[in-house]
Amino acid sequence: MYRPPVVRARKRTCVEPWVIGLISFLSLIALAVCIGLTVHYVRYNQRRTYNYYTTLPFTSDKLYSEFGKEASKNFTEMSQRIESMVKNAFYKSPLRGQLVKSHIIKFSKEDDGVLAHMLLIFRIPSTEDPETVHKIIEHVLREKLKSIAGPPEMDPESVEIKKINKTETDNYLNNCCGTRRNKSTVQTSLRIVGGTQVEEGEWPWQSSLQWDGAHRCGATLINSTWLVSAAHCFRTYNDPSRWTASFGATINPPKMTTGFRRIIVHEKYKYPSHDYDISLVELSSPVPCTNAVHRVCLPDANHEFQPGQRMFVTGFGALQNDGFTQNHLRQVQLDYIDTQTCNRPQVYNGAITTRMLCAGFLEGERDACQGDSGGPLVASDARDIWYLVGVVSWGDECGKPNKPGVYTRVTAFRDWITSNTGI
Repeated sequence: MYRPPVVRARKRTCVEPWVIGLISFLSLIALAVCIGLTVHYVRYNQRRTYNYYTTLPFTSDKLYSEFGKEASKNFTEMSQRIESMVKNAFYKSPLRGQLVKSHIIKFSKEDDGVLAHMLLIFRIPSTEDPETVHKIIEHVLREKLKSIAGPPEMDPESVEIKKINKTETDNYLNNCCGTRRNKSTVQTSLRIVGGTQVEEGEWPWQSSLQWDGAHRCGATLINSTWLVSAAHCFRTYNDPSRWTASFGATINPPKMTTGFRRIIVHEKYKYPSHDYDISLVELSSPVPCTNAVHRVCLPDANHEFQPGQRMFVTGFGALQNDGFTQNHLRQVQLDYIDTQTCNRPQVYNGAITTRMLCAGFLEGERDACQGDSGGPLVASDARDIWYLVGVVSWGDECGKPNKPGVYTRVTAFRDWITSNTGI
């Protein structure tokens, strides 16, 4: 016989009104605390940028001429020393962790010593009083530097400092070679051939060279009126009046465009040889320095780059062998490959001369390609200043195993560049 299930009634539980009120009250308190903490966190973490221009008098056992030339080895070493001294002084101050950049702009000769001209950039909580901040910065530069041992020997009591605005700061930095305003994360697994696009201002010295309006080669801005490129770019296209140079992260629209005054191809370049593959272009009008367009540094002739050193090549070239020009600038990270390795029989079998260098990977995949010719291969120093290492020259197709890119070695032509441009 079917037996229906027994349904048991549940006993209803009533919550007392005072319990509901207590829970509501505690919830409101918790919400108020959370809002208060959030407001405090946001307010404290809002930061204001303070930019300063300062001159630091010092004496050195070196002659001024040894470090007075921008981007030279001695300039870099002296700049590093002074920047480190200043960073250490602020590290032991109430502004610890708030100095985001100390950057030597130049050195100037004084009757009784030398002046280091420096930019200081701070990021300080907006709750801090600006006058108090200024006094702390002056105190650190004039007092705490006394306890930091040289060389060089500083004269902190004669330090001069003034607050400047962002526009002035940008102008100072843009007139220094090798500085970059924007830096995105580079995807090292990709190459120009199918690689990563760059943001405006990441590689401000890159130029597109266009014959009758069509991109043909890359080039590198080394001062306001001179570009470095490859000789083979002008082998048959050598009429300056039909060339233009554009700047910016895109060919169309460009940040700025200018014509050619003249083209100087190295006198020892002889096609079909790849040796001496370097040229200079004098522009018809100077290029103004901006955040998006300014010059790279040139290394000393005796500067040595190390195997495995991180480098970057940029260009508007093809995404594959025999492909098409790209409108947007691309970048890729490469490793410097020593000449002995690059001259192995399975690589380039002795074709690499002392005026060339290789960069890339023996497994292939990352490389420059057609349309990147003449463009820059660059590397940075310990100060994050970028130098022109090589000029995109040649290679066996694009990204093939055991066929890395081959570049004209800029240090081998440093004296030639100076003799023609004065730079």
